[in-house]
Formats: sequence, structure tokens, C-alpha cells
Amino acid sequence: MRRALLPSILVLTLAPFFACSSSSSPGGTGASDDCDMCTSGDDAAVGVDASTDAADASLDDAPIPAAFQAFATAFDAERKKLGASGAAVAILQNGQVTFSHGFGVKGPSSTDPVRARTLFRIGSMTKSLTATAFMTLVQEGKADPTATLKTVVPDVALNTVTCATCASVLTLQELLSHQSGLDDYIVLDEPATDSELSTFLTSPEFANADYFMDPSGSFWNYANPNFYLVGLAVERAAGVPYRQAVQQRVLTPLGMTRTFFLPSDVTADGDFTDGSSTDTSGNPWDVTPSSYDNGWARPAGYAFSSVLDYARFVQFLNAGQPAVLADAQRQQMMTPAVSLLEVGSYEQYAYGLFVDSAFQIESSWYPITLVSHGGDIPGFASDFYLVPSTGFGIVSFANADDAHFETSLALAFQSFANLPAATTIPSQLAVDPTTFPALAGAYFDPNNVGHIVITVSAGVVSISMPDLDTAKIAYSPTLTPVTPDNFTYTVQGEPTVVTFIPDATGANHWFRTRYFVAEAQAPGGLPRPAVRVDPRVLRARLRARL
Repeated sequence: MRRALLPSILVLTLAPFFACSSSSSPGGTGASDDCDMCTSGDDAAVGVDASTDAADASLDDAPIPAAFQAFATAFDAERKKLGASGAAVAILQNGQVTFSHGFGVKGPSSTDPVRARTLFRIGSMTKSLTATAFMTLVQEGKADPTATLKTVVPDVALNTVTCATCASVLTLQELLSHQSGLDDYIVLDEPATDSELSTFLTSPEFANADYFMDPSGSFWNYANPNFYLVGLAVERAAGVPYRQAVQQRVLTPLGMTRTFFLPSDVTADGDFTDGSSTDTSGNPWDVTPSSYDNGWARPAGYAFSSVLDYARFVQFLNAGQPAVLADAQRQQMMTPAVSLLEVGSYEQYAYGLFVDSAFQIESSWYPITLVSHGGDIPGFASDFYLVPSTGFGIVSFANADDAHFETSLALAFQSFANLPAATTIPSQLAVDPTTFPALAGAYFDPNNVGHIVITVSAGVVSISMPDLDTAKIAYSPTLTPVTPDNFTYTVQGEPTVVTFIPDATGANHWFRTRYFVAEAQAPGGLPRPAVRVDPRVLRARLRARL
């Protein structure tokens, strides 16, 4: 998962949305979908609007209004700096789209201009759509966030080796809010039929591949399998395939006619962009719609959309749409369920949405709610932000890895968001080196990196990872403080965010990263065995770019 860090909006930079698998490889073709539970009429309902025409000049963007010229210039300049051949943006003021435009061209080998209606992969912004579909079932009495997953999907296959009880007590709310403790397992290109969502997640293969890094409900830790499983719960409760359920329950009633799941629908539409990425050998990779697909990972991040189409979803979050959800269920979906423990208690996660109670732009602090989500998937980066109190929103898509806009989006907030008067940054967010000695000690992760030793001297927090040393895996020896209890360092050159999480007594008990979790070891306890670390597997996990 990635949250864009505007220099700007204080959202701690985490890793991108998907964890790369060593078995993923570029260049695969998207399979046609068998839609086992669909009728031919249902298939048609999920299909393409055949009236679209990528070459129709009447669909081109209007000239940029003078009021948005400075922003547009900054956005396009930042696009070039980020290495994206194309990008698009839509801005909402008072809940209405007041500006939208495409910039650049539709891929590294294209000369066709991007338009506001051009389709991009949106990565984990798909999760918000999945959560909305789930909440429609809650509204109908067909689902309950507090229920266990097993009550909806009794045949789901979950690992019981690392946590014997987790599979039976795991709730849908823990999945929706990333509190399951599951490892972030993903494979980029897999069979793409709708039936794979159920087939794979009820198979021994899934149970053997994924596992619980920590007991369910312990704390927030972003992981894509949470939303594979929510998608399967949607499918079972709705009685139709996940893709069809989202279409019927979310996309159609919101008028989102240009949001698709199948690469074949995107290519048939014609107005889409390729992405710019690198393959597993580090060579340039022109990512086409058919380069990859995955039927069982679809609910976590495989949708395509345009900024104009996704702006309809942002409008729904802002003002509601009774045809989708009553306000009670919409507000439930947007109500924080867990703190990220990264910027005090200000950063939180609801159901498929980040909901922060305050945010920072440069040296100014705004104690008002910010709703957001972003996405990364090979060749593409996406973000949306919404300030519900003013109706300001912004949606940005780009066709390159890690191309998240920062300075130009900060300019948009300052120019168009109608923010209230800023206040001072809370003093409790200041780093206090006198608290560092409490972090010292031994931590152990039996699944990934093994032993971790934290020492503190003269206000410097140092880290030693003996099992990585044995495997000759490089990492930076010092943890750099970002906020209280949060640090960054690099492993194999990849930036990694660390959070020290206390237990009920207040003692630091967990060393959390998205990719591995270690538990504090009691002094004088029995020694733990060394863990063999495979450098290739660890690098794939840390790169986190499907």
C-alpha cells in the first residue's frame, strides 16, 4: 500500500499497494472470463459501452480555464519530473467537478494524447469500491462486519500453523480495516476467470502460501489478502460473482460507465493508456492492459477507471447516493475503525478508506477530516483525496511506477480546497529522543527476517539483523525517527517504515513493518533458532510493486 506524502499533506509514506511475488512475470495475457455464475444478460451488463470512440475529437478535453492554469502547469511539470508519459486529474469544489484534464501521451510508445476520460489502472483504489459493495449487503441484512469470515465463507482456507485460532475468530471488520495480521501475499499474473476468487481462496494452495504474521485484531497492518477475502464474502453474500456484484451495486447506480475489471473491456473501449515499469530483470516494460490479470486478487486492486469516472465515487463519499447506500451505512464505512499508530492517533483506517482527523500542508496544520486512498500496480500510480467539510476533492492518475503527485496536489489544496484557518502542529508529534531507550531489546520474526536487535546510544537507534547478515543482505544500521514510535531505514535499498507498538502494559512489544512483524523477546528467555533468509524472496517482498 502507498499513501502519497505531499510535502504537504502529512500522510506518512508507506510502501506501495501490492507485494511483488517472485513468481510474477510481465508479458502474460489476460484470460477471458468464464463468469461461472452469470447469465448472458449479466455478462452484457458488465461489458463495454460500445458507443465510446478513442478517436472522437468531440470527447477531447476543453481548454484549461485561467483559474486552473497555474495548477495545470505545475501538474504537467511534475508529471514530467516523475517520469510519467501521461497523467490525468479531476478537481472537485463544493462537491462538483470544476476541472478535469489529461496531460502527456498514452504510454511510453504512444503519441496519442491523454484525456480526462482516458482509462488507467487504479491499483488499490479498487479496495474502496469493494468495501462499498460489502456495505450494500450490510444495508440489506445479508452481511455483518462483526461476523466472522467463516460464517459467510465456511470453506475458506486459512493457515493455522502460525496462529491456531485466528482462522476461526477472524472478522469481516478486521479484514475491511486491515487488522487480520495476514501476510501480504500476491502474485501479479494468475488465471483471470471469476471463479478463481472462490477456487483459490478455498484451496490448500492459499492456506499454504499465506499465514498470520500476528494474531488477528492486534493492530493495523496493510495487506492485500484482506480484500481478496472481503471480495469473496461479497460474492457469497450477493450470490453473484464479485465483479458482477460491484457492477450492479456500485458502478451502475453511480453512473460509473468507464470503470472496468477485464483487460478485454479496456482494449475494446480503446481510450486507455499503457504503463511504464520495469520487468523482473530491470528492463523497461511497456505495460499493456493484457500484460497481467488475476481473478483472485481482483477485489484488492485490478480495476481500470478514468479520473472523471472515479470522481463520481468521490462525490458519493462526499454527499451520498441513496441508490447505493443510505447515509447511515455510508457514514459507517467512513468511520475510523483503527489507528495506524503512525502520526499519533490522527491517521486512521475505516473500511477501504484512510480517514485522518487532521493533516499538515507545509508548516500549517488543519484539524479537519481528510478521506483518501491511493494505489500502485506495475506501470501505474493513483490517488484521491476528499475534504468532506468543504466538498473539495482531487483524483490523479499517472502511467508510471511511483508517480504520485506531491507539490502540485499541495498547490491544489491551497488554491481550491477552501480550508479553514490553520493551527500549529501538535506538540505530541515531535520526536522525543528521551523515549528511545525503551525501544531497545531483542525482537524475533520466525517467518521472514529472524532476529532483530535494537540498541540505543546517545539518542541514536541502531538495528542489527543477524540472519540478514548471514545471508549477506544489506540494510542501513540506523533507524531514522519520523514521528514518535515511527522510524525509517532501508533493507536491500528499499525504504521501510518501522512502527514500535506497545502491549497492554505500555511496554514495546511489536516491531511492525508491512512486510514482516517481529515480537519482543523476554530477557533471559530460551534462544530462538536462526532463520534462513532468501535474498530474492525478501527483495520481492520489499519492492512491493506488482
